[in-house]
Amino acid sequence: MKATATPPAATISEEERRRRFLALAGSWQSDESGDEINKMLMESRHFRDRDVAL
Repeated sequence: MKATATPPAATISEEERRRRFLALAGSWQSDESGDEINKMLMESRHFRDRDVAL
């Protein structure tokens, strides 16, 4: 039998599994919607031709 620091997943409640997942992976909370965040990201990108001397 393998020793583990946490009980097997079958003995952990769904709420506890969710809490642990969010603590591990983190979560993003924002007042902006996903579409608004995407728009901000796209507008903040700047493309330009580079002059590269070879």
